Amino acid sequence: MNTSLRKITGCLVLLSCIAAVSAGCGTAENPVSANPMGLSGIYVKEAETNYALARALWGNTEVCRDPKQAILYLDKTIELAPDYADAYMRRGLAKSDLRDWDSAFDDITVAIRLEPKPDYYAYRGLVSMRGGNSLGARKDFNRSLEIKSGQHRAWNFRGGLNILLHDYPAACADFKKGCSNGDCTGFESAKQNGYCD
Repeated sequence: MNTSLRKITGCLVLLSCIAAVSAGCGTAENPVSANPMGLSGIYVKEAETNYALARALWGNTEVCRDPKQAILYLDKTIELAPDYADAYMRRGLAKSDLRDWDSAFDDITVAIRLEPKPDYYAYRGLVSMRGGNSLGARKDFNRSLEIKSGQHRAWNFRGGLNILLHDYPAACADFKKGCSNGDCTGFESAKQNGYCD
């Protein structure tokens, strides 16, 4: 395998690792709680139950086992509680897994309008990156880090974007920041693929 093809293959493997570990329902900021059904009483019980059923499709991993089913549960959640920001964000991630970039972007945008959380910006940036919009992705990663500079997700996603754009020193710097903020997955993967020392 020639060097160029090996680098491209390594980049794809790296981005797959980052996306698999970083995208999904579980987050480092939201560990499995003592309330496994996630019923908080903030929203109608049926809406929260449907959200919990969707979230269960990710289990304790970051990969949704059935994005189509998750979308059905989240559609019902949103129908019952149209101001449920997490439901829009999760539905956006499920749609992203199905490569429905525009609809995924729109859902996460609604979540951001309801609650402008740094994770939401990071995930919308991931959707933009997956859909080929590197400029929009960078803007959202940067916005996420402006809100909360200590969150690993946007650092790692932006590192992946820099790999795609062949800016390896910037990628390594971002992965190191992600690692120093609690998630070394991107940095370790970049080292294994020869992008970082």
